[in-house]
Amino acid sequence: MQQGLRTELTRIALLAVALGIAGFFNGQVLLTLIVGGGLYMIWTLTKILRLYQWLEKGAKGLPPEATGVWGDISNQLYRLQKRNELAKINYRSLLKRLRKVTSALDEGLIILDAERCLDWWNPAAAHLLGLQEVDNRQPITNLIRSPIFVSFIQGGKFDLPLECPTSGNEQRILQFSARIFGDDELALVVQDVTRVRNLEDTRKDFVANISHELRTPLTVLTGYIETLQSIDQPELPPVWNKALAQMEQQATRMNLLTEDLMMLSRLESTPASTDETVQLCALIHPIIENAQDLSQGKHQISCTCEGSPSIAGNSKELHSAFANLTYNAVKHNPDGCDISIAINAGESTTTVAVKDNGCGIDPKHISRLTERFYRPDDGRSTQSGGTGLGLAIVKHVLIRHHGQLFIDSKLGHGSTFTCQFDHQRRTV
Repeated sequence: MQQGLRTELTRIALLAVALGIAGFFNGQVLLTLIVGGGLYMIWTLTKILRLYQWLEKGAKGLPPEATGVWGDISNQLYRLQKRNELAKINYRSLLKRLRKVTSALDEGLIILDAERCLDWWNPAAAHLLGLQEVDNRQPITNLIRSPIFVSFIQGGKFDLPLECPTSGNEQRILQFSARIFGDDELALVVQDVTRVRNLEDTRKDFVANISHELRTPLTVLTGYIETLQSIDQPELPPVWNKALAQMEQQATRMNLLTEDLMMLSRLESTPASTDETVQLCALIHPIIENAQDLSQGKHQISCTCEGSPSIAGNSKELHSAFANLTYNAVKHNPDGCDISIAINAGESTTTVAVKDNGCGIDPKHISRLTERFYRPDDGRSTQSGGTGLGLAIVKHVLIRHHGQLFIDSKLGHGSTFTCQFDHQRRTV
């Protein structure tokens, strides 16, 4: 561009000199400059007109021949045109690839415009929802009329996916996930989760049934063990004493495992009941007394509770959650460890925190602690008599009470398990 400007300025300077010399010889210097300058402007305007005509025709082909500034401008426009054409080609190629990818997906993908009308969908979405070409530009709520789906779309809160049965087939369950993008457009992902939910129901039924069926043989086994242990020692072979003690220990552990499995099954299969007003201080004190009995004076256990905080919930479920956290602090920490339970009712949340200064947990295990039967140390739960289900029960209880569990722990620096309940679930 600078070269063209220099060429144009040089041309104007030479023209002015030439016109000045011609005017000097004809005795009309000013008139000669005016006429020559006008002709130069007409010549320049002709070049501009040709450039405009080229642009109006879509800038197809080569730009008109020109030198100087207008030549540089023509060349720049031509290069810009080529870049735009290349970008369009790349965009079309990318669009074709994206459509091929989305067409190969098992999940349905639907694009809704700002009015929540159908704009585009892939074949999987057409199969799952029965969409046809005539449905294009139709509101999605005209095609899927389930009240919960309509509320989901109109509510505009898409943090959590929605599951709802399909119309005409209540056994078929679809999951909808949505994200807003662009100019208030909506990307809606549809998945058929019927098989997954059926497997979950089967698992829940299996756990509930097996837990129930184990209770009878365990009761019989425990009864016979107690009977044999009540016999006078001289009448039993010496080797039996150790065997009976181990049998009693394992039967007790199996009973605890069965009770925890049944508790988990109830939490998963029954609707949440949070119509009680649970006084947290009154709920925690019996747990502390039981923890002190379990500790047998080997740990320092304390509790702080300001005011009389309460939440709406189920006292039995909350008792189970807080007891699991407190008893875990006793079982999994060495003698002399300090354990404290702090209950605080703030403006926005109510928290129950169980803190210890014991051995702690490696942070790499924290994300998996609430999984069933997960143990940071393979022998830890067995040695302490645990079932590996305590924190899973805590998690499910908190979910049913719209609460969250936060775990802060480091090896050698103790652990803090905090149950946080939103203020909307709390009563004062």
